[in-house]
Amino acid sequence: MVDVLEPIKARRARRAISERPIGRETAERLLQAAHLAPSCANNQPWRLVAIDDPEALSAIKEGLTRGNYWAAPAPLIVAVASRVDLDCRIPDGREYFLFGCGLAAMNLMLQATAMGLVAHPIAGFRQTPVKEALAVPAEYTVIALVIVGHPSSDLSGLSDKHRDEETSPRVRRPLDEAVSWNRFAFDNPASEDGASS
Repeated sequence: MVDVLEPIKARRARRAISERPIGRETAERLLQAAHLAPSCANNQPWRLVAIDDPEALSAIKEGLTRGNYWAAPAPLIVAVASRVDLDCRIPDGREYFLFGCGLAAMNLMLQATAMGLVAHPIAGFRQTPVKEALAVPAEYTVIALVIVGHPSSDLSGLSDKHRDEETSPRVRRPLDEAVSWNRFAFDNPASEDGASS
């Protein structure tokens, strides 16, 4: 029996990556994994833009926030984009497109981990310049960028904080702080008067 938990446990948001290219065949395998994600009513709301051209990569990297300096060597970035009407809209106000795109991104990250690659999702980018660089229409949201590369043992380009995070053990809160059985049993952040804060 294949234990999917192993690549899930192995996945980390690594920042030490090399400039070594990611071949098209490898990139297409990652994209295929993303595209096989489940979605509401099989709507497949994700629109994935794979960026491997040096000029296009440079334009995208210009749109990254300062904290994502470590992505500069990345040979591949995948933009995950969608719009609200591409997926289910439940009458009570739930809109599924973000959830579906998250599932696709996770599939991509797990496939990358299984192939010995780093795939690190980020929210730290400026939406307007990234959309302009990729010619993404205004009605779409670029939900995340996934930085993809081969891992590097050279940590010299990382900040002290990121170097520590790169080499530290993986930390997760205890499972019982995130899971309850049969009823919601978590701290309620309501104020003293009973109103939500």
